[in-house]
Amino acid sequence: MTAAGADAAQTAGAEGKKPAQTEKQDAGKERKGNYDARTPNARTTYARSAKVEGKETAAAKKFRDSLGTQGVVEVDPNTGTPAQVTKLNGFLTGKSAKKATDVALGYVKAHPEIFKLSDADLGTLKLRKDYVDDLGTHHIFWTQVVDGVEVFGNGLKANVTKTGQLISVMGSPVSGLTTAAQSRSAAATPKVSAEGARSAAVKDVGGSAKSATASTSGVSTKFSNGDTAKQVWFHTADGLRKGWLTYTNSGGTKIYSHVVDAQTGATLYRKDLVSEGNGDALVQDNYPGAPKGGTQRVENLIYNKWLPKNAKTLLDGTSVAAWADVNDDNQPNGGETVKVPGTKTGAEYKLTPFQSASSFCSTSYICTWDPAKPDSWKTNMNQDVTNAFYLASNFHDWLAKAPISFTPAAGSFDAAGGDPVLLNALDGAATAANGGPDANHIDNANMSTPPDGTPPTMQMYLWHQPGATDEQDPWVPSSGANDASILYHEYTHGLSNRLVVDATGNSTLNSIQAGSMGEAWSDFYAMDYLVSHGLEKDTTAAGEVLEGKYVSHGELFRTQAIDCRVKAVSPNCVQPDGSKGGYTYADFPTIGGTPEVHASGEVWAQTLWDLRERFGRSYAMSIITRAMELSPNDPTMLDMRNAVVQADLVASGGKNADVIWTVFANRGMGWYAGVVDGGDAFPAEDFHKPPTGATTTLSGTVTDKDTGAPVAGALVYVGGHSSGYAGDYAGTTDAAGNYSISNVAPGTYPKIVVSAPGYELIVQSVKVSAGSKANFAPRRNWAAASGGGSVVDFNGPDFSSFNCGPGGAIDNAQGTGWGSTTGDDNGTPTNQMVPKYVDIKLPASVTVSAFNVDPSNTCGDPGSASTGQYRIQTSADGTTWATAAEGTFDATNRGKYNLVTPTGNTTGVQYVRFWMLSPQVPDFQNNCPAGAFGGCQFTDMTELQVFGTK
Repeated sequence: MTAAGADAAQTAGAEGKKPAQTEKQDAGKERKGNYDARTPNARTTYARSAKVEGKETAAAKKFRDSLGTQGVVEVDPNTGTPAQVTKLNGFLTGKSAKKATDVALGYVKAHPEIFKLSDADLGTLKLRKDYVDDLGTHHIFWTQVVDGVEVFGNGLKANVTKTGQLISVMGSPVSGLTTAAQSRSAAATPKVSAEGARSAAVKDVGGSAKSATASTSGVSTKFSNGDTAKQVWFHTADGLRKGWLTYTNSGGTKIYSHVVDAQTGATLYRKDLVSEGNGDALVQDNYPGAPKGGTQRVENLIYNKWLPKNAKTLLDGTSVAAWADVNDDNQPNGGETVKVPGTKTGAEYKLTPFQSASSFCSTSYICTWDPAKPDSWKTNMNQDVTNAFYLASNFHDWLAKAPISFTPAAGSFDAAGGDPVLLNALDGAATAANGGPDANHIDNANMSTPPDGTPPTMQMYLWHQPGATDEQDPWVPSSGANDASILYHEYTHGLSNRLVVDATGNSTLNSIQAGSMGEAWSDFYAMDYLVSHGLEKDTTAAGEVLEGKYVSHGELFRTQAIDCRVKAVSPNCVQPDGSKGGYTYADFPTIGGTPEVHASGEVWAQTLWDLRERFGRSYAMSIITRAMELSPNDPTMLDMRNAVVQADLVASGGKNADVIWTVFANRGMGWYAGVVDGGDAFPAEDFHKPPTGATTTLSGTVTDKDTGAPVAGALVYVGGHSSGYAGDYAGTTDAAGNYSISNVAPGTYPKIVVSAPGYELIVQSVKVSAGSKANFAPRRNWAAASGGGSVVDFNGPDFSSFNCGPGGAIDNAQGTGWGSTTGDDNGTPTNQMVPKYVDIKLPASVTVSAFNVDPSNTCGDPGSASTGQYRIQTSADGTTWATAAEGTFDATNRGKYNLVTPTGNTTGVQYVRFWMLSPQVPDFQNNCPAGAFGGCQFTDMTELQVFGTK
């Protein structure tokens, strides 16, 4: 259920009863995280945005102001064209009888001051998709194509109501594309072949490429194992280049999409596609032993048109192909397939209980294998695969119905469209030497979701680690394929990853905010199904609706129930600090102890359940699903709040806007709530609905805290209303350090953000009133590469090719960092740390006043890879070193800067050495190397800042 490892592999909490989302969720295979050369880190994005904002024309400003206080204009810092243009309290255009495509393109043509597209640019647009949802809204996608080659990610998206009103335009189209492509054509002839790009992509994630034959048609190549490679244009702030868009299955869960530079083979883009999570068959609708839906019944798989009439030996159906992938090679080998159930005398396959396998086994929670007998899963293999096939096929049909309406046009999974779900039940059940599952194939589930047209892979694992006691592993010995809430959770990752996409159809659920909503949507849609079918109880009482109730034997699988209202009184609605009631936005980083997508997402899941209770299931599911289709790329929870408001605007004309704002404000996602961007794990909450009345201008100066000199080119923006893009609620300082942001509603904004090259990022609360000013004084960060700092030495391996080399420690951005190994350079897991260091040369000799350190995991590694014990040394010449500070970080220090006060050796410093002395693996000596903690192999840190005076 998570891209980083085990979905809900929680261990027993301090109470010894309720499972808590703790470090074991980091267990599992090491994997590389997402990367995009268009936005390599937040600092680079801010700097580009500042330049774009500084070049805003009077006409563009007039356009932006014309949309009013609830207008949204966000300009992409790479293209200088809009990433999003919309309004929350109205439409961009009036009703029209024109075609939806003409309405959208007409608006773009009418506003060259903001879209900046010439006739030649408009000529590059190719209609990719125009589908209509159940509200009659057209969702339109144009790609940009030159010389038969598509631009990756950029293009146009537009949403138009059934009466011809334009809701929004998005996509960051490339201006001047034809000219740029012509100038690059000679130099852009690929030097790297499709086969070479496939190999480079596989190598990038540490996988292994199976031998496969290739067939090429035009600019696309398909390999016999299902991998693909297609030529694309890739646009960054540095210009246009030719690349290969690849889809590769590199073994196990290493399923990725890449863009590989066609000249150099370098990685331009990396997307982890895995989200962690003939007749009569005996199936259950909920889980074995459930009061409702817990008894096997007969379901005909052919009658329901899930299997063709001639199906015999493989559950290969209209939307799902299922088998037992016990060796985890993602292929249906001999002994792994299941005969289509049903005989002349009756239905197949009956479940055989293993009731002595654990103290958790009971008539209410029936165990389906015995971890003490690793190959006992074979007994119920046919039942397991068949039940998985039934659940996935059934959920496919349910999601296709109104009001969700996840149809083939919207991107659903169908054999007819070439992308049925490849369902690997009992995944890795025979990967250990004794015939059972190894540590990477237990207590988990996941689903990868490539773009429409490529089959996704769902992997369902066994639960309860062989050799572990019930206290050590508090899960019912069973399979994810027998828990409808788990399988439906995984399937919903496909829904969200197919609806929240860019113009070319790639999922944009990348950041921790977006990823948390991905997990929350999965819980929400799964439990909505079970409740709406009467399989799980949901009365007016709070704390009844529990995800994963089966494997957790009735205890909490998440930290709270999904139906916990704010201040609800229920044993299942108690916060970690002991206070009662459901979560609000500020709880985001603390729900599971540290920011993590499953735990942090609980606040979003509970908010969606609030909408379900306020509006009833049908209307709530409609506007929640439609909001995904209206979403900007990589949304924050505040972006998705806005999208829900817009969905209601389409559905009801906005008559429910006040109630919707009330629901979100009650959860701390009110008008003044703030986030720095999608990667902000520490949002600021607010409980106000949108203000009315006159707006004002926020202005002030940005100066160096130590020298008082003006800081030019700094981006100043209102977090939560801007995500670091140029546009509304943002401004750039001039040569005198002055900035101005117009059309701001009065009130207190908790996150006004200031970013300038070579300076610390400042986030401050500002009360805005008529004529108010806010001045900022950031400190010079002498270590920052953007201010002249440089890496001059380090030990350990260089992971720069994975975009997490030592330079990541001083790029002034928390979205990237320095990843290294714990032991030897190969990452061989042992219980002995080989200390790693990086030496930073400062641009001048300074007297150090403080250090700022974010010790967090990076490079796609799990939380246990964060730096634990550390030491900071200083030097005047880079040869003689002395200790300036040392200590130990723990999980509470992750995801944020931690101010470290030096204890000495602070004068005349021009070199700083940072030592990683241990990872944050609990009980490192005993849990490594045999344990599944990623920190046994890798140790990372995200950022080092150095403050002081010349």
